[in-house]
Amino acid sequence: MRKGMALVEILVSVAIIFALGLITLRLVASVAQKSKSVGARAQIAQLALLLESVKDDTSLYPVFLQNLASTAPPNDMQKKGWHGFYTAEVPLDPWENAYFYQIPPTTVLPATKTKPRTTPPSIEYMLFEASPGKGTLLITNYGTTANRIWLNGIEVVHPSELKNNPKPQIIEKEVDLLADNVFEIRLTGGKNDYLFVEVSGFMPTDKYFILGSYGKDGKEGGEGYNKDITWRSDTYPNFQRGET
Repeated sequence: MRKGMALVEILVSVAIIFALGLITLRLVASVAQKSKSVGARAQIAQLALLLESVKDDTSLYPVFLQNLASTAPPNDMQKKGWHGFYTAEVPLDPWENAYFYQIPPTTVLPATKTKPRTTPPSIEYMLFEASPGKGTLLITNYGTTANRIWLNGIEVVHPSELKNNPKPQIIEKEVDLLADNVFEIRLTGGKNDYLFVEVSGFMPTDKYFILGSYGKDGKEGGEGYNKDITWRSDTYPNFQRGET
């Protein structure tokens, strides 16, 4: 009888030790994640201070976070008081993911009216500068149906996309921008037809920036330690509510 009791006691003891071990591991893991969250906040705040230093020197925030590690000013911030580099290296977050950095898009090519003629087709060229990367092309079309538009040698609008109705017809597309860009627009249409071409992209700004970490999973959104840790420069407090 005693042997049976001893075996039960041993099994209970093992179960208790195992449960305590699991609890301890979970506590250690939670403490480790909390430490990473605190570390991410500290790094974000430090990077934010460096971005403010850039603005103090140049009156602008840069387009890319990695610009902080550049000795030479970015192409779109030449001769504006750049005193970089501002850091030898832009760190990864404590989960080994890149910090996200966003600035508001701006219009790099204001709405420009183009008016076709019947014969021969008119050809227009538009030159504009931008920061290399993704941009948005907006076409506001008032009746043209036979136009072709190229951006940096790539056709971005084909005649099959243009319609007489509705007026205006709105076409919005993501495009790839270079430092120096050129539109070639070949237009054919009636005397009352026309369209506007407009491009938005990213240029150094004096408005605000958003900086942060996507947390443990490296993905936008999430809960707990997967939740985004976000700093916005034009709000106070700068860290947004609801963070871990």
